[in-house]
Amino acid sequence: MQKKLWFLSIVLMVFVGVGCGSKSVSRIDIDTQMDLSGKWNDTDSRKVSEEMISDCLSRPWLGRFQEEKGAPPTVIVGSVRNQTDEHIISETFTKDLERAFINSGQLRVVASRDEREEVRQERMDMQGWSSEESEKEFMQEVGAD
Repeated sequence: MQKKLWFLSIVLMVFVGVGCGSKSVSRIDIDTQMDLSGKWNDTDSRKVSEEMISDCLSRPWLGRFQEEKGAPPTVIVGSVRNQTDEHIISETFTKDLERAFINSGQLRVVASRDEREEVRQERMDMQGWSSEESEKEFMQEVGAD
């Protein structure tokens, strides 16, 4: 009985000693991105968007097009397909690309298919309800190059 009590007290002291051990805490720089979960997050999304944008704007076709035509190309940013197992909202990439293209001044962006359809529907509604001076004409859209 006394051996068991002696053994339990030693085991208890070991657990207390391990449990009371200090943990080291290290500080990191404010600008350092730290992924704590290992899952897809906003930082990953931003990094991918930045990489896609820099890749698109650094390709040689852009300079050649501007030299040949004398104007920036007009593009439609298509949808981005998610082929991963992660739940990723791919529309974020589309909007980031459109915003970066417009802000860079190197590309003109035409609205997506759904947005163009919405504008066309609005123009059709205007035909019967707006004054002739403020109506927008059909088939006067800017096309992509």
